[in-house]
Amino acid sequence: MIGAAYNRLAQGVTWVRTPRHPSVGVHISPWHSYRLRKATSEADSVVGAYGGHPRGIRSHEWPRCEVCSAPMCHMAQLDAGAWLDLQGFERMSLFICHATGGRCEDWDPWKGANKVILQRVRDDNLYDGPPTVRVYRRVRLTVDPPIDEAALMRDVKERGLPMSRVLDALRHDKLGGGAVWLMGDDTPQSPSGKGPMRLALQMTTDIVTFDITRGGMAYAFIDPLDATDAAGRLVWQGG
Repeated sequence: MIGAAYNRLAQGVTWVRTPRHPSVGVHISPWHSYRLRKATSEADSVVGAYGGHPRGIRSHEWPRCEVCSAPMCHMAQLDAGAWLDLQGFERMSLFICHATGGRCEDWDPWKGANKVILQRVRDDNLYDGPPTVRVYRRVRLTVDPPIDEAALMRDVKERGLPMSRVLDALRHDKLGGGAVWLMGDDTPQSPSGKGPMRLALQMTTDIVTFDITRGGMAYAFIDPLDATDAAGRLVWQGG
């Protein structure tokens, strides 16, 4: 499905904000995306991981579902860098409630059955956490060279390249760019009322079989107008 962000881009309207990550001193265009893949060799630069036990999350910080109170399951951790702007934070950790088989509406970014934790410090220590109903296998991640999604949208507009072909080519795990929706645009809006949040991460069930239905996709967003550690939101759609 075509999201509003891609529609705006195809019409020549782009994001105003071009962030800079302080630790690398380079500009990161919101319309350059980085495809995620398994890190398979020592030469790969690791940017984070799916699954496993989260690093740097102490027991009192472990999120619990606001609907059923069960400890959430860890999904992913991604580090800030040239590949990902986290607005001054160093790491993003994602959690989701699997305790009630979906009755907590864990796909909703506002119900409190999933959680995006933004961490100021990149702490790689392992701390004890509560038992959870699901532990995903840990897969270290690296990124491919950036894809200029703005250029792809120009091809749609100027060369008549089918939008469906472009979106199919972007239907993978990636950092940044626009969200490729399965069931219509669900981009969370900033509580400030001043526009949509920015995509940080798009996840599929290809690398790790997350319990978001077969073929489902999850999307982590950050509110560009919120400087607090509550700026992140997670939403997923079934396949």
